Amino acid sequence: MGERRDVILGAGLAGLSAAHTLQSAGQREWQVYERNSTPGGLARTALVDGYRFDYGPHILFTIDDDIRELIQDLLGENFHAQDRKAYIYHHAHDLYTRFPFQAHLHGLPTELVADCLNGLVRAVERQARGEFHPKNYLEWMRGFFGDGITEHLMLPYARKIWTIEPERMDFSWIGRRVPTPDVERIIRGALSDEVDQVGATSQFWYTKRGGIEPLPRALAARVENIHLERTAVKIELPNKQLVFEDGEVVPFRHLVYSLPLPFLPRFIDNLPPAVERACDDLQYQGIHCVNLGIDRENISDKHWIYYYEDSFPFHRLSLPANFSPDTVPAGKSSISTEVAFSSHRPVDAASARERTIEAVKVAGLITEDDRIELVHSEEIYPAYVIYDLDHARNVETIRSWLRENDIWNVGRFGEWQYFNMDHSMRSGRRAAEEILALDA
Repeated sequence: MGERRDVILGAGLAGLSAAHTLQSAGQREWQVYERNSTPGGLARTALVDGYRFDYGPHILFTIDDDIRELIQDLLGENFHAQDRKAYIYHHAHDLYTRFPFQAHLHGLPTELVADCLNGLVRAVERQARGEFHPKNYLEWMRGFFGDGITEHLMLPYARKIWTIEPERMDFSWIGRRVPTPDVERIIRGALSDEVDQVGATSQFWYTKRGGIEPLPRALAARVENIHLERTAVKIELPNKQLVFEDGEVVPFRHLVYSLPLPFLPRFIDNLPPAVERACDDLQYQGIHCVNLGIDRENISDKHWIYYYEDSFPFHRLSLPANFSPDTVPAGKSSISTEVAFSSHRPVDAASARERTIEAVKVAGLITEDDRIELVHSEEIYPAYVIYDLDHARNVETIRSWLRENDIWNVGRFGEWQYFNMDHSMRSGRRAAEEILALDA
């Protein structure tokens, strides 16, 4: 056991960003420990028989100028910006509308559009009377967009992706996640398809080569003291030391923690009862990805498609070759689907492949004549934080106690927030800046 160090647990984007910020400020004693053989966390790419599949489909975008400059600097000439081609498939009407649904009603049956607009008008009237006081996500949807838009798409899609009823969810996470066009924009989108796209992903970034993994690799190349294949098994408090699977003990002064908050009881014995209860109560879902390699090129011109109808097991389908041709062999296409599951709604992994292939055919993306030359699956768990009604209280209980013990929780799973990659990078940088200010 040596002298006390400053330690970062986890070499995902948040941990790497914290290390980069701290080391760039001259604090080169920081050590990064990662259990995997490569850095990057969920921002990694699998190469399978010439096909590249991200560990869950990824795209890049941000409104944070500092993070944008860092991403562009890290990727250099491998950075590629493109306009979004995202759609919603309506099997009942055999048509696509552009994403987001509420901004692109044009083309749907007249009766459905009228129902959506009537509900929107009534919602606006209630808002004008000061009657918009939602207590949960379902009330937010109805109060903001009206019953028509809620019932026709937002509610079935929410149930599908979150695996619990929306009335059990908070709505503080919405932000950039649910595009909220104004009433005038919704009406124009109902009358014509010749309207500008809305939402933060209307233009997104990806790499030209290598899938998403070149981003964390480039960031890791600027970070010193990364220790791979090192699995921590205990965080001992109050004496502040990490115990690793191989028996090594590393004392620390400050610790940056980017692992999932619900896992804290695995690492820390004798947590205060309130903190342990808060960890146990945190809700999350996973994603079962079924990826297909197709022996035909250009099966679609779209980037990704949302599916809200029950006949489709997946809630989203992505077409990686349209992100970058480098993701598929020449003359081929690929499909990546996402099926949400949780303790509330388990997934049947054994039948997921067959159900996915059949549903992709029903959607018309492939035909019976197409040769599926690769079927690859992977499971991400946890994948997304579920903002149940106790989320904010539980997270604050845990965060406050960690900070009392000189532990900074960062990233999607460390802060337990619905973070994109840019949010995670900012989270790591923000924690590093707080530590630097403390040590100044």
